This record gives sequence, C-alpha cells and structure tokens, in this order.
Amino acid sequence: MMKLVIRYSILFWVIFFILVTYFLSPSGELDIVLIRVTMFVVPQALIFYFNLLYLLPNYLERQKREMFYTLLFMTLIFFVGTFGTIDIFLNESYPLNFKHGNDRPTAYMYFGRLMSFVPPIIIGALIRKSILLQQKTKESLELQNKMLAAETKALKAQINPHFLFNTLNNIYSLSQLDNTKTGDAILQLSDILRYVTYEGNQKLVSLSAELEHINSFIKLQLLRDEDDSNITFETDIANKSLQIAPLILIPFIENCFKHGNHHDKINGWIRISIKTEGSILTLVTANSTSNESLNKDKIGGVGMENVKKRLSLLYAQDHNLILTMDKYKYQTTLTINLKHEMHNY
Repeated sequence: MMKLVIRYSILFWVIFFILVTYFLSPSGELDIVLIRVTMFVVPQALIFYFNLLYLLPNYLERQKREMFYTLLFMTLIFFVGTFGTIDIFLNESYPLNFKHGNDRPTAYMYFGRLMSFVPPIIIGALIRKSILLQQKTKESLELQNKMLAAETKALKAQINPHFLFNTLNNIYSLSQLDNTKTGDAILQLSDILRYVTYEGNQKLVSLSAELEHINSFIKLQLLRDEDDSNITFETDIANKSLQIAPLILIPFIENCFKHGNHHDKINGWIRISIKTEGSILTLVTANSTSNESLNKDKIGGVGMENVKKRLSLLYAQDHNLILTMDKYKYQTTLTINLKHEMHNY
C-alpha cells in the first residue's frame, strides 16, 4: 500500500512541478523559472515524505505525541529558516517579472514559506491515517475470516463423529437382526468413511460425488429393511459438475432415517428429492412421524444445528431453509445457489 502511495505521490509532484513551471513561464527566462520552481516544490516534497515516512510512523503512531510535535516543530523551523533565506537570495539574484514579486518584506518571505509547508504536512497525515484505517479493516476482515473458517472446521469435526456414531449403531442393530448383511454394511460404511475423510476436508466437491455419498448412506440404511417400498429417493440433476460444500446435505437425509418411523410399513414413509434448475439446488426431505419418533433421542439435534450454522457461514444469503413439522410429517426444504462463491470458508 505504501509503495503505491509513493508511486502516485511522485507522479503528483512531477505534475505539480510542470504546472507551476507553466504558469510562471511568462515571468522570466526558462532557466530562472526552473530554479525558482525547483526551490519551491522540492522542499514541499521533502517535508511531505519526511513526515509521511518517518515522523508519523515512528512517533505519532507509536503514541510518542510529544516527541512527534517537537520534531515536527523543529523540522518546520529548519525548513522555514533555510528555504526562507534561500527565497530572499533568489529574489535578489534570480528575480521574476511579476507584480509585487520582488518587493515583499523579509517577514513575509518566511511566513510564505511556513504556509507552503502546511498543506504537505496535513495531506501526508491524512494519507497515513487512510492507510492505517485500510490496514485495520483488512486485518479485521482477515481475523473474521479465520474465525469463521475455524468455526466451520469445528462444526465439520462435530458432524463426522456424530454421523459415525449413528452409523455404527445401525450396523450393530443390523448384526442383531441379520448377520449375513453385516459384511455389506461394513463395506458401505467403508465407502462413506473414505468420502468423509478425504472429500469431507475439501472446500468444494462435485455434486455427483455428494450424490454418490448420499446413495451409499441410503443403501446402508436399507440393508436393515426387507421391504423398502415406503422409501423413495428421487434425483433430477441436469448438471452434476456443479460444486457444493461436502457433507452439507447428508444431515437432512440422516434425520429422516433417525427420527422417522419408516419401519412401520403401514403408516411410516420417507421421501427424498434432490433436483437442480440451473444453478439452484433444491433438497426436499420428508418423513412420517409418530408420538414415539417425536420424542426420540434428542442427540440428533446436534447434526441439524451444526448444518444450519454451516449453511449460514458458507452460503450466507445464497440459501433458504424451511422446516415444517406436525404430528404426521416432518419436512425440510433447502435451496442453495451453487453458482455463487461460498462466504468465509
């Protein structure tokens, strides 16, 4: 940032020098005009850079106010005395031809020099303050992003053990019901854990990879059911190359199996639908409920609360989540705009 300021300020001083030379050119020979303009502009530039690059960062910004004002005052005295005296000499040796140009009192010459140094000092202070404000804003944003990224990773770390805990419970239940299916369940779990371990740590994955993970999860759940006619899973994905945050959909599907009563083949059911329209993904999960399922294991709420936080962190205004529940049905409808970049990952 400071290099950019120096680059543009040098350009400003060059333009300023040319303009002053142009306006004073009718007042004398070009060599005399150049000498007078040089002795007017260069001291202003010197005090500008001395204040901007040395006094402000080393004293005022380090809360050494008394030292800053003392050094600034001494600098002004030196510059006003030195270049005011030079002005008097130049007026006598290299006069310019403009009205009242050569008959000014000595005190006026020194006062004029003092006034010429005030704008560069003030402008330098304003530039430095602007730079500090931008730096603080940038640091604040970086800190906020790091905190959000850490929170997102922490939420994912909570989701993975939560998911594993529920899956192992399912495999245990399956082993009690049908030992012949336990091996298949372990293979499905292996695929799921591979996805969670590798793709789950990525910022984004393809939508097709996320769908394969969801398929593996559903197959694992269906191993426990001889009759899965009351469970439907439909997809209508026009563009599977769309990118999505990993493990963002699975908690909604997991909730259907964990908190629904789909084992009741008469009254229980699960319906899952995932479709895309352009870049908009819509997930609808619905399951039947009963008094027993409504009062079931509240630990499942951890996964749902975490995914809500992840959605807020990663997709901010680019998602909409609607949850509805009554004594017959629990439904979630999630829409995400997958074309927009995720926020503060």
